[in-house]
Amino acid sequence: MTEQKKHYSNTRTIIFVVLICFVCALILSVLSTLLKKPQEDAEKLYNSKQLLISARILNYQDGFDILDSSGTFEMAKFDDEKQLLEKSDQFVKAKDDQILTLYSNRVEARLTNKDGEILTFEEAGVNEQEYMAKNEKLGYANLEYKLLYVILPNLPENEINENTPVYGYVIPIAGYGLWDAIYGYLCLEANADTIIGTTWYNQKETPGLGGEIGTAEWQKQFYGKRIFLENADGTTNFQRSLLGIKVVKTTVKEELGNTPASKSAVDGIAGASITIAGVTEAYRQTLGPYRPFLIKAHNKYLNQTNKGK
Repeated sequence: MTEQKKHYSNTRTIIFVVLICFVCALILSVLSTLLKKPQEDAEKLYNSKQLLISARILNYQDGFDILDSSGTFEMAKFDDEKQLLEKSDQFVKAKDDQILTLYSNRVEARLTNKDGEILTFEEAGVNEQEYMAKNEKLGYANLEYKLLYVILPNLPENEINENTPVYGYVIPIAGYGLWDAIYGYLCLEANADTIIGTTWYNQKETPGLGGEIGTAEWQKQFYGKRIFLENADGTTNFQRSLLGIKVVKTTVKEELGNTPASKSAVDGIAGASITIAGVTEAYRQTLGPYRPFLIKAHNKYLNQTNKGK
C-alpha cells in the first residue's frame, strides 16, 4: 500500500471515529434532556411521600391515614372533589397525583429566624429555589433562616386562617452515619414537642445493620416520643432541657426503664453502633438551633388550647 493510500485510509478511520463519538454524544445529550423531567418528577414524588409518611398522613403501604377526634389514626381515602381526606372502611391505595395534590394543599415550606418567628420566603427576602438547591446537602439548621414545613389541618381552604391550629411541623434532619451523610424528616405535633413520626429518606448505611433506620419497623417506635427531655417530676424546662432523641445501644426498657429519659429515647440496632450514634447526634445538632421556634410554637399551642376551653 502506497503512502497516499495509507494516509487516505487513516483519514477515513479518524473521520469514522469522530462521527461515531459525535452521534453517541448527541444521543446521550438527547436522552439526558428527555429523562431530566421524569427524574425530577420522580424525586419530587418520592420526597413528598417521605414527608407525608413522617406526618403519618401517608402510611408505609401507600395508603392515606387520618387522625380522628380520639387521637387514633384510621384508614382514609382522598376525595378528589373536596380535596380532603375522609375516613374509609377499607384500604385504598393513594394515587400519585393525589399524593402531590395533598402535599401541595397541606404542606407549606417556611423559614424561621433566631427569634423563632415563622416567615414566608418572600417575607425573609430569600429565593426559595436557590435556597433549597444551595443548602440541600449541608442542611438548614445552622443558617440564619432555617427551613421548616407547616402541615395544615384536614380542612377546606376557606376554613383555615392564621388562628387555625396547625396539624404539625416537619423539620429536615441532617447528619452523618457510618458511610455518608443521612437525611430525614421529623414531624412534631402542634405542641412542638411530641413526635408524630420520622423518616430517613436518604441514607447509604449497611443493609441489615445501619440501613435499618430506613425501615418502617424501626421508625414506628418514634411515635409519641418527646424531643424535650422531661425533669424527674414530669415537668419540662423548654429553655434549658436537653433537646433531641437518643438511640440507646440496646433497648429503652433495659437501659432507661420508666424514667423520664425513656420518653425521649428509642431502641438501638445491634451491630450498628456508629450509625445509631450518628442518628442521635443528627437529632441533637439539628433540633438545637430550632429551639426558639419550638418554644414559640409550643406557647402558641398552649394559648390556642386554653382559648378553646
